[in-house]
Amino acid sequence: MIGRGCFFFVVFSLVLATTAVSAQPPPAASAAPDARELANQVNNPAAPVTLLQFRDILLPDVHGANGATNVLEIQPVLPIGPFASLPIVQLLKITLPFPSLPSPASARGTGDMQLFDLITIRESWGDWGFGPALVFPTASASTLGSGKWQAGPAAAVMYTRLRNLTAGAVWQNPISYAGSGDRPDVNSSIITPTLTYNLPNGWFAGLSDYDTTFDWTDGGAATVILGAQVGRIVRFGTQAISLAIEVGGAATRPSTTPNPGWIIGIEVTPIFRGHIK
Repeated sequence: MIGRGCFFFVVFSLVLATTAVSAQPPPAASAAPDARELANQVNNPAAPVTLLQFRDILLPDVHGANGATNVLEIQPVLPIGPFASLPIVQLLKITLPFPSLPSPASARGTGDMQLFDLITIRESWGDWGFGPALVFPTASASTLGSGKWQAGPAAAVMYTRLRNLTAGAVWQNPISYAGSGDRPDVNSSIITPTLTYNLPNGWFAGLSDYDTTFDWTDGGAATVILGAQVGRIVRFGTQAISLAIEVGGAATRPSTTPNPGWIIGIEVTPIFRGHIK
């Protein structure tokens, strides 16, 4: 009950904040960035840009499953600051997953909500940051989540000194500290790579941003997903939207994990100007 209440409170608060940001009129002297510059911002996970990403991940042929696995992720990203009394930018990202599992699991609903709160620092070569990573047991069914409250460190390093190239990674390591006593403990390092080149006219291409995971409760067993993505920044009137598709597969995985086959991701990301400061 506490987890569900936290889930809806955070969603409601973030929707209000994002609506307020999008409603703010841009400064008269500020010109809208072109599509290539928007691509540079959107493809940098440490950049202070306000967006609302809808990401659908499809696994059409998981070994041993009788049907496709699908996860819809809604990911609001909200920069906060800098303020006069605190000259830093805080980057708040929430992931709300809605998984759908075929038989034998046969479950669909909400998954565990994830919160990533990064303090970002701008350098001459790019950006870096640190903060907490939190996971809340908001899953609507036991097969859709871990059943554990989790907290741990997070960090990001992004190299952007070469114009139109973004390279780096985001690292998180949430560790379970409370929750259902009959569920296994959680302690995993999650690395999300970024390697994207932003082309003219808003096009971009690079590595897919699927997670690489090291499970420390299983001796550091690695699951490495590799792939490629391509996308473009488009405009519908004054609204800029990032569209992308990515395809990949498991380069390595634990022997106890079924082969996921092809992994296909589709991203639709409205981009908003301005943020809370």
